[in-house]
Amino acid sequence: MPNTLSETINKKLLEKLNLAFINVDSDMRVVQTSGNLAQYGYDEVAVGDDVTEHVDFLVGIDSDQALTLPVLASPAGMPVSVNLMPESGQLTVVIADAKDQFDLQQMLQQKANENQLLMEKQRKLLAQLHSAQTQLKEKNKKLEEASRLQSGFLSGVSHEFRTPLSAIIGYAELIQQDKSKEHNQGTLELKHNVEPIRRAGNHLLTLVENLLDHGRLDAGEIVINPKPVQVIALLKDVEQMMQPLARAKHIDLVFNDDIDPGHWAYIDESRLHQCLINLVGNAIKFTDSGSVVVTSYCDADILRVLIQDTGIGIAPEDLAKIRLPFWQASDTGKVGTGLGLSITERIIEVMGGSLSISSEIGVGTEVTMELSAPQTGEADEQMPVVKCEFDQKLSILLAEDDYDIAQLVVLLLEEANADVTHVENGELAVKAMRRQDFDLVLMDINMPVMNGYEAIKIVRGEGNEVPIIVMTASVIEADREQAQQLGCDGYLCKPVDVIDIVAIADQVLPRS
Repeated sequence: MPNTLSETINKKLLEKLNLAFINVDSDMRVVQTSGNLAQYGYDEVAVGDDVTEHVDFLVGIDSDQALTLPVLASPAGMPVSVNLMPESGQLTVVIADAKDQFDLQQMLQQKANENQLLMEKQRKLLAQLHSAQTQLKEKNKKLEEASRLQSGFLSGVSHEFRTPLSAIIGYAELIQQDKSKEHNQGTLELKHNVEPIRRAGNHLLTLVENLLDHGRLDAGEIVINPKPVQVIALLKDVEQMMQPLARAKHIDLVFNDDIDPGHWAYIDESRLHQCLINLVGNAIKFTDSGSVVVTSYCDADILRVLIQDTGIGIAPEDLAKIRLPFWQASDTGKVGTGLGLSITERIIEVMGGSLSISSEIGVGTEVTMELSAPQTGEADEQMPVVKCEFDQKLSILLAEDDYDIAQLVVLLLEEANADVTHVENGELAVKAMRRQDFDLVLMDINMPVMNGYEAIKIVRGEGNEVPIIVMTASVIEADREQAQQLGCDGYLCKPVDVIDIVAIADQVLPRS
């Protein structure tokens, strides 16, 4: 019976991900096994067995070398992913079903391609309107329908991806941030092993953001929000995020930042962060040996970032094509959506900057980003204090249909000094608010029986003015506007941290 929070969460994660694992010593003898290898078509092994006699892909493997095999055919013909993780003279082999991931990537690629074709059709229709006024009304109807479908698609993609990613990232961070003083070797290893889960979740979230931004850019909905930013701090944050990816590939990632710590620039911090993550991530992805060097400096009101890698390089005939969405050279052997560079260049252009690329096959690639970054000297105002708990005990109603997300949020809120009542849909939320007075309500939107908007409309119609914060996976601006029109007091996009909830609660709750 698990006796710690970390063990409970680890067990739930293993059950959720349906993993199989084998732990072997330096002689490839089995030390421990999950006992469910047969479901992936492998022979069940016993403690003390030579694992190479049962699992053929381990024959000849260096037990001291970490290795990831993204897709591998099991003896039963199932696509599986395999991770080899050496630790303290032993090797842990983790096997997971890769079919859903493979199918999901194919579906995402297909839907994105269909969406791109639909938008190309829109542009052609717009060009024909000038010479075919009699067809204007009918064509406008088609464009409105296409826009509706696009918004629905983006909203659906956002919800379907962000909800499970919120659980993965949230539970992973919860394990790593466990403040318990009783840490044995098992819990330390758990915190170490959960880092790839957290990193992969954040990477998937970046891919989702790129896909959504692709639709927003075509619809002209990208909004730039500049503010005073300490440039060197942003660059250091990017370096810390990308170093684990470089170390995993055994390449050097070097940041040369010739920027004074006192240099503050007026720029959109989140968009610049997104662009740098995409560009540095691409350089690491296509570099298998050598280094990636990032050199940054500010010249007057211009920020210049040069990213040099010793990767595979790009053929001259492909330099123009790589800027196109969804395009990748077919002979790279690298998996991806082909959206990162396209999205980055278009965001940089919206921010008033430019991107140039030079490359040589077998030598490497240089990417130069220039961006307008007017100097402000220092922040216009002091940074706010980051709070992780409420100033006073709060009674909070959480309406959330996803069980994993709900359990995570309840746990975080209780640690932040709150009593939490959880319900699974809007109808139950309305009934709960009729029975009891709450200090704050966190309301999901996409729920069964009654959605969040319907519930908010009912309680506001009954005169209940309790502060309501929408907490949803949707990033569509129309959803945010609808929430404001219904009288909501705040809007948070998943994944949500307890710091975000505490901060917005401070803004909407009445002062005592």
